Formats: sequence, C-alpha cells, structure tokens
Amino acid sequence: MQILLLCSEYEGLIKTGGLADACYGLAINLKAAGHEVTVMLPRYAPLYSRPTGESDALFFELGGQEYGCAVRQLLSHDVDIRVVEHDDFFQRERPYDDGKHGYADNPLRFGFFCKAALEWAKHYLPEVDIIHGHDWQTGVAAAYLKQHYAHDPVLGGIPFVYTIHNGAYQLTTDHYWFGRLGLQANDDQFLNMLEQGIRHATKLNTVSVGYRDELMTEPAANGLSALYQRRAADFVGILNGCDYQQWDPATDDALSANFSIHDLSGKAQCKSHLRQRFNLAELDVPLFVAVSRITGQKGFDYLIPALRRWLPNTTAQVFLVGSGDAEYCRQLYQLQHDFNAQFRFFEGFDERLAHQTEAGGDFFLMPSLFEPCGLNQLYSLKYGTVPLVRLTGGLRDTVQPWPGAAATGIGFTEISVEAMQSALEQAETLYQQPKQYQQVQQRGMQQNFSWPAAVNEYQALYLKARNVHLAEDLCS
Repeated sequence: MQILLLCSEYEGLIKTGGLADACYGLAINLKAAGHEVTVMLPRYAPLYSRPTGESDALFFELGGQEYGCAVRQLLSHDVDIRVVEHDDFFQRERPYDDGKHGYADNPLRFGFFCKAALEWAKHYLPEVDIIHGHDWQTGVAAAYLKQHYAHDPVLGGIPFVYTIHNGAYQLTTDHYWFGRLGLQANDDQFLNMLEQGIRHATKLNTVSVGYRDELMTEPAANGLSALYQRRAADFVGILNGCDYQQWDPATDDALSANFSIHDLSGKAQCKSHLRQRFNLAELDVPLFVAVSRITGQKGFDYLIPALRRWLPNTTAQVFLVGSGDAEYCRQLYQLQHDFNAQFRFFEGFDERLAHQTEAGGDFFLMPSLFEPCGLNQLYSLKYGTVPLVRLTGGLRDTVQPWPGAAATGIGFTEISVEAMQSALEQAETLYQQPKQYQQVQQRGMQQNFSWPAAVNEYQALYLKARNVHLAEDLCS
C-alpha cells in the first residue's frame, strides 16, 4: 500500500515525547513490511538546518483565505520525509508552546498543516491508499477528507485511520474556529481538534488494548466517552512496538558495559558507573531509577510524598532523570537535600544518560496516573530493570505483577500515597530474595514487544478501512 503518515513529531527530527518514537517506529517497520511510506510533518525551526531535496509549491484556500507554502523533502532518511514549510506558522523553536503557554494560533497552524498535507497528496501522491493521522494535531484532516474532498477524483474515498496516542491532549478552542478553518460547525460550544478526528475517521485506534477500554468511560476519556462508545465498532487497541535496534543492552553503545540475559556482569558495571557519576555509595542495596517527564500524569502527586515517607526507613537509593513541572522539580530537589545519601535528581534530558539509567537500575519507577502505552517499561524489561508500575493502560498490558508464576514486575492499582509506598516496600522484599528477583528479571528480559507484531495489526486495520470505503462505493 501507499501510506501517508501525518505526524507532528518524528524521532530524530523533532521530539517532545513518545509520539515521536511511535511515528518513527511505525514508519520504518511499515516500509520493512513492503509498503511505500511517506511521512509529513511541519518544518519547525530546528529542521531548517537539514538538507532538502525535491520541493513542491502549494496554493489553496482555507476558511475563505488564500494561503501558500512549500513542501520539501528531507534527505538522508530511511523513509520519504516531507515537511510543510510556512515560516509564520512553523519556524518556531518549540512545536506547540513558548515554554509556558500554547501558541494562540495552534488551531490555525495545525488546521493549515492538515489542509496542506491533503493538497500535497492530491497533487503529488495520486496513488495514496491510506492516510494515517496521529493525535489532535491531525484530527481535522479526517473532517477535511469528508467535507472538502468527498468527490475529489484523487482523495475521494481514501480512508483515514486515526491513532490517539494520548486522549488527554485535545486542543479545545472557541466555536469561531469552525469557520476560520473551513469546518462544518456543529452544536458544540467549542471546537475540539481531537474530537474531529474521532468523529470523522474511517477507523480508530489507540496504543494499547487497556487504554482503549479506559477511554470508553470517564474520567479517562476527558469528556469524550459517549463519542468513543458510538465509534466502538471501529475502535481498537494496538500496542506500540519497541525498537530493539536502539534498545538492546547487548549492542547499546551508550552503555558503559554491555550485557545480555546470558551474561549480566555488564549490568553490574552500569549500576556502578551510574553511582560513581552521581556520587551514590557503592552498597548492596537496590537502586530505583526513572526517566520521565515530570508531570502529574506520571504519578508525581503520590510518588514524591511516598518517597518522603519511605526513604527514612530504607537504605535503598533512588535516581530520577527528567524535566517538566517546576513545582514537582522543586520538591525533587528538596528530597535530594533531605536525603542526600540516597536520592539524586538530574533535571533535563540526555539520550545517552537515559540509556545508562535504564541499564543501571534494579527497579524502574513508572507509577503513572494514566499511560496510553508507555515505552520505558518495555525498555526496562529488556534491560533487566524490573518495572514498578501502576497497572493502567499499556502498563497493565505489558507488565505482569509479582508474586505470580508469570511475574515480570511490581504492580499496584490504587491511586494513593499508601499504595505507592507499599509497592516500593514490595520491591525491596523481592530484591532481598535474589533467586526470585532474578527469575522476575530474566522473565522480563525474555519479553518481546517488537514492531512487526504491531505492523501486522495496523495492516489489518488498514484493510478494514479500505473495505469500508469499497462497500460505500458499491452502495453508491
């Protein structure tokens, strides 16, 4: 199939979170499966330094106004990458905000991106079979296909598959924007960009079966449960894959020592290296680690007070890497001050440090309030760092809690400081039983959440979407 992926992030080009990893992994593995894949995203400021090849000019109308832009091909990539270039809209260092607030013109920026992508496909990708959008930034493309291109000789009847990576991000804005973006208005007081995709896409999916089930009810659906329920027959969960070419402790060049399930000696060296770098004592105690966005979604409302209760009563050590909410960061620095022998916080993000942290820990902390899929627990399993998770969304789908014959991690369900503290204590108990700990650790390292399995499910979803339009064509 000829597949057009519409993304706002892509690993190696622009990234704020797991959306970039997922879009990259899907594109690369669809191509490996034999499909023709084109990825389109905005040309943000950091992409202006990238070498370009082909360049196409577009002129089109949106909401009663005329616009123009260039679509340029980025060179030296494994798949065909096209970027929509419009200096006023996209030549900004950050994709969505100025560091504090979302850009006021985000509805227009991403409505424009969607319209430009469809216009480019109409003129320059006439054999396209599937258009696949990701998250709220591409939602209105589904509406445009139905409302602007239903009878177009190229795009008419092209199915739109829509992936929701995080249903909490919706971009809800004033009703005014329906007209400004050339969308058919409905009775809603506001325009919701995510809702437009859910309402108009041919088929929908989210990034785990567990999260799909959670979106059927509130509060997980953030006000859209009735719409998800109406689309239930077209809505599936497909777990994101893990890129084991980048995340394999046996070959990872970011590690101070490599290791595998057959020889874990290198993992001990990684733990020692991490401790030496961040001045933690070399003791026979467990090292709990995390690499995370520092936000409420990641469970810091109950993780921080649980750590404050637990650390005075344990000799365990904790090392956290991440950036985000200033108040949470302040509290983490205070923990470091109060428990200087046990706790370290590195504010910021460093890709090589992220890999070293995954490799050096005994347990990986991921107590998310909600987690559509999650990738770090998949990395942790492969790196023999037993994940400690709240059993929600994709975490519930990928981590089996101890005790149990199939256990691969520590799990809890209740959203509370007490449940978090109990999980930390349970992890300590497991660590103090070396034989059981090793069984859980090695069972986790044997797990395989590779992209080819996910691609098979996406191929099936694409075929179902195409069959829907074929049936509609026959009926008409």
